[in-house]
Amino acid sequence: MNKDEFIDLWAEYVRTHDDKDWSRQQNVIINSCIRTSTMTREQYLRMKQEGEFAVKKEASVDEKQQE
Repeated sequence: MNKDEFIDLWAEYVRTHDDKDWSRQQNVIINSCIRTSTMTREQYLRMKQEGEFAVKKEASVDEKQQE
């Protein structure tokens, strides 16, 4: 399964299941990552901010390619 197929599969799951189900699953994954991480809170927040920027930038590039 490639990245796009996985995204489609996950999007379908989110649309067809109760928010509490999939958000609880994500919470387990996120908490596990945080517990095993050696990052400080500040490093995590910086990484999160950089990731959000990258997603916005990628969306902008995708929009331009579709024009």
